[in-house]
Amino acid sequence: MKYTLKYMAVVAGFAAAGAAAAADITLFENDNYNGRRLRSTTSVSNLDNSGFNDRASSVVIHNGQWQICSDAYFRGRCVTLGPGDYPSLRSMDLNDSVSSVRDLWDHAGRNPPVVGGGGGANLILYDGYDLGGNSYPVGGFIANLDGSGFNDRAQSMIVYDGTWELCEDSDFRGSCLVYGPGRYANLGGLGGRVSSLRPARGAGGGLPGGGLP
Repeated sequence: MKYTLKYMAVVAGFAAAGAAAAADITLFENDNYNGRRLRSTTSVSNLDNSGFNDRASSVVIHNGQWQICSDAYFRGRCVTLGPGDYPSLRSMDLNDSVSSVRDLWDHAGRNPPVVGGGGGANLILYDGYDLGGNSYPVGGFIANLDGSGFNDRAQSMIVYDGTWELCEDSDFRGSCLVYGPGRYANLGGLGGRVSSLRPARGAGGGLPGGGLP
């Protein structure tokens, strides 16, 4: 009996730890966490269905890494936020404009919208360190980022699938590095210099990723 109780206590402890680690976000209708609120532990692709579309003015992220976007299905202007209190979304140009929110660590819906020329692999570039700032989802080769507004801006990245080659010049020229699946909080020598990228073929010397959860 003592063994059984001890086993149950251990299992309960693991369950509690898992629950504590779950992604969790609360949107508030007004600044400084006032007014109506909407709490979620999963991605919401269209807030219109919840009656909270274009209403959020402040946010609390209890856990996880979240992307909040101005359009449904994680499109439009998107900002990535980590755990913390955000009393106003005005400085992010998202006040009363949030239409979708995404838990970036959610395996069930982790793939970003596909942008580019196909290829079956997905990654997200960020213009801040540690997966912060504005984000740019990619789904295929891009020979020149100049037209995307993200040229020479990427500082960090998540690679979800495939192996990718990132280059400092357009048309995959200049210094290039290969990255496999994982989180890259700092692109190092390529930080702020990426101008083209593509799925790598037959790459055997890729940089190790941080590992997806």
